[in-house]
Amino acid sequence: AYRVTHESASNRRQLFHGTTIHGAQNSEPSKRLIPLSYYHRSGPAGQVLLAGARSGTASKVAIVGLGTGALACHGAAAQQFTFYEIDPMVEKIARDPRLFTYLRDCPPKIDVIIGDARLSLVAAPSYHYDIFVLDAFSSDVIPTHLLTRQAFELYLRKTAAGGVLLIHISNRYMDLAPVLDRIAKELKLTLLIQDDLKPTPEESAEGKSPSRWILLSPNSRVTEKFAADPRWRRLDGRLGGDLWTDEFSDVLKLMRWQ
Repeated sequence: AYRVTHESASNRRQLFHGTTIHGAQNSEPSKRLIPLSYYHRSGPAGQVLLAGARSGTASKVAIVGLGTGALACHGAAAQQFTFYEIDPMVEKIARDPRLFTYLRDCPPKIDVIIGDARLSLVAAPSYHYDIFVLDAFSSDVIPTHLLTRQAFELYLRKTAAGGVLLIHISNRYMDLAPVLDRIAKELKLTLLIQDDLKPTPEESAEGKSPSRWILLSPNSRVTEKFAADPRWRRLDGRLGGDLWTDEFSDVLKLMRWQ
């Protein structure tokens, strides 16, 4: 079940699916275009998307997982953001101006494609997207078919030669980093991870949440500027994760047993 709540103290609306937050927005007009929660401007997603917008070279961005649409507010007017979302109800919520206005008010041109992302992406042009974002893994039931070797081979076919893949792996129940570390090793990708787990008091007051993100690219030169930032660290297959394929995945190995 989806719920939208309003916190009067902070003047924020939040979208929940079960007990998992899938986005938030400040209702105050002067703060409506500030991405909150996992998508704060100082967080890993903000760092990568804002760098793309400022460079002027990342004109096309794909995002698997819509939520409230907050990631669009890291974009510029000259960019095209395409969201891939499996649930039409999520788009209805994100487009309802009584609830959230990111899709209406954020600068980029925005499309939403409804359907399973792996099926929908088949129709996308090859080597089309400059930044490819996967944001579908924060709930307690993850779509494993989006985390297989074959899935990443598809994403890479849809991402430009100088592009990057950005994956949101914040999850209370499981650690997805070993799976992505193994896929990166198999596909010869450079992988950087950022554990942005301690927002400052000022960031927390503004609405930032702790998050974990992974950055991937087949070209190490593309990730050099992020690798130079001490907030990002490199993984080189050291986590020893299983290789997930369309024939094999093992979620139990990733569980955080408490």
